[in-house]
Formats: sequence, C-alpha cells, structure tokens
Amino acid sequence: MISLDLLRFIIALPFFLYAAYSDLKERLVSTAVWFFLGLFSFALLLYQYHSLIELLAISSAAILFYEWFVEWEKKIYSAAFVILAVMLFFASLGMAIAKNIYGSTTIILIPLLLLLFRGLYRFRVIRGRADARALMSIAILQPSYPRVLFHPFPLWIPQYVELVEITFPFVFLVLLYTGIFFALFLLSLGMMNLIRGDVGFPEMFMGYMLPIDNVDRHHVWLMERVVDGEHVLYLSPDDHKREDIEALRKIGRKRVWVQPKIPFVVFITVGLILAYLLGNFL
Repeated sequence: MISLDLLRFIIALPFFLYAAYSDLKERLVSTAVWFFLGLFSFALLLYQYHSLIELLAISSAAILFYEWFVEWEKKIYSAAFVILAVMLFFASLGMAIAKNIYGSTTIILIPLLLLLFRGLYRFRVIRGRADARALMSIAILQPSYPRVLFHPFPLWIPQYVELVEITFPFVFLVLLYTGIFFALFLLSLGMMNLIRGDVGFPEMFMGYMLPIDNVDRHHVWLMERVVDGEHVLYLSPDDHKREDIEALRKIGRKRVWVQPKIPFVVFITVGLILAYLLGNFL
C-alpha cells in the first residue's frame, strides 16, 4: 500500500514542476496552482487527523491560506478572518496544553508557519506572492517529516525525528536545500565568469556580462546604473528603464553586468525534491 508520504510527494511534484515551468516561461504562476494544491493538502490532513484539537488547527490554517486568495474591498474583512484564525489556533494550543497532548504539535504549528510566510512577504523578505504561497503549500502538505517514500529514500531520518520536526519543520528543511542549491548556482555563475575572463567581486557571483544592446532581449535585471553622473553597481537590482541603458551607453559601457531573472519558485522546487529524497542530514 502506498504511504501517505509518497502520496504527498506524488501530488506535490506536478504542481511544483508546472509552477516552475510557468514562472520561467511566462513570469507568472496561476493562483489556481496553489489553490488546488491546497485542496489536496487539506484533504490529506482531514484524512489523517481527526481530533478536535487537530481540526481546530486545520480550520485556522485553512482560513489563513484561502483568505489570501480574496481581494477584499475593505481590509477590515481580511483582518476579521485573520483574527478568527488566530483565535482558533490559540484554542487548539490551549486544549493541547490543558490535556497534555503533544502528539499533534506539528499540526498546531501550521497556522504559525502560514502567518510567518505571510509576514515575510508583507515585509518584502519574500519578494513574490507565488513564492510565499509555495512555502505555505508545503507547510500544509507535509506537516511532519516523511518517513517512507520508496527504498532507499529518504536517505536521512533524524534519530529524534519527533523533536526535530517541531524545532525545524519540514518546510524549513526545504528552505535549507533551496539555499544550498541557490549557493551552488551562484558559485557556478562565478566559475563561468572566471572562465570567460569577466572578473569582479562580488558581481561575478551574482550575474554575468551581456552586450548592452542585448539586455532587453533577455530576462535579466540590469545591475548597473548611472546615478547623479556616477556609475553605480546594484547587487539586488530592480526593473530598469530604457533611459538607464542609454545613460550607460553614453559613458562608454559596451558590456554590462546583468542578473538572470530566475524565479525563486524554481529553486524552491529543487529544494522540495531534495528534502523529500535526502531528508535531514543535520
């Protein structure tokens, strides 16, 4: 019989692969991807968890997740639903403490994780709403560490897994692998630039050089600007204007540093696959 962990992996994979492909090709991920992935995730939670404490936590998570799909005319409606979700969370937490029931801790943590990712998006730590929704979907889909996929995966299961999945939830493990893959990607950029002879620190690890006439033909952010007559390098660039290119051309720049527009959901997808297959090696 197929394990729930493997079923979750099988469900998540096509959604995330499609999201990564769509974001790379169209620079847009349909909200339907996360909406329907959320439906499957909550269905699995309801199949697996049945106690009142767990149902209260799942209800709180469902409100926090799906309320974000609605564009309210008045912000007070959004605030009301968030307050309701927080009340349900504290109700589940209070009941768990009162009854000394800690086996449902991973479920109770889900609303906290959703609030965390919504907050990180609000304060621009997470720049894309699709990225925030992707992480929220993972938190709902896989509240505990996967134990059984298919032999020999996952390769590493922590000895005290019940404690680890509370202090370092699975979605954080996904972020760890995402960060590792991202670091390897930056290192590969540096090696490529070194081979080409385009050396500069730290820009050689953050982007690559293009002929200035080709900048608008690629999905890239321009890392250079002319500001108040001075040549400035940006390591976290934003969208540029035609005037920025013309200003660089006037000061004699024929090749410029650019940063590839690779959506973060692509890195999250790789991190998710690695987290499922490799497990927690820490």
